[in-house]
Amino acid sequence: MKYSQLGSNLRVNVLKMFIRITILTTGCSVQAQDGTYELKNKNGSYSYISLIKKQKHITAEIFAWWNTLGAQTGSYYGTGILADRQSVLKSDENDPDCTVRLKLINNVLHAKFEKCAPDHLTEDFNGMYTKISDATAGGYKVTSEKSFLYSEPAEKYKQSVYLIKGDTVTLNLDRITKGNWIYIYFKSANGKETSGYIKLGDVKKI
Repeated sequence: MKYSQLGSNLRVNVLKMFIRITILTTGCSVQAQDGTYELKNKNGSYSYISLIKKQKHITAEIFAWWNTLGAQTGSYYGTGILADRQSVLKSDENDPDCTVRLKLINNVLHAKFEKCAPDHLTEDFNGMYTKISDATAGGYKVTSEKSFLYSEPAEKYKQSVYLIKGDTVTLNLDRITKGNWIYIYFKSANGKETSGYIKLGDVKKI
């Protein structure tokens, strides 16, 4: 009887542990969905999608580069409701006929553009986007006491210039790179502009 009770308690504890792990894993997966996703075509063109998810609401900013002599680019900004991991974005800034459909599965984002030629987004940019960074386009605040700037995203390119805690910077979607570095723009109180790479861990999204 005692052994039976012990086995029963063990099974209950294992079940509780499994439930906790499942909850933690699910929470991490949802959080990991925020970030920037990239699609690269064989002709050299590429597209970025910066995605922020808050419960069922998503905000997406899209930048596409055509790799043409005229350096043509496309852009889109919209919001949507996520249902069954899918969403159709709506925008107050882009052509009303342009439809952007997104499907989000962990760190992979499927995108489909319909009638978005006026915004320079065509079927060439349909497909699977892979997550390249946790960073998303927009404003950030420096959280480190000192955040040094780098000319390139590597320690050996460290400069003497640095930002201090509380400074606000801007990250543009077309300058997001892979990994834990971001290329930021900073404007001081006297109007002086500075730009360069800093570590993503030195800032927090505003």
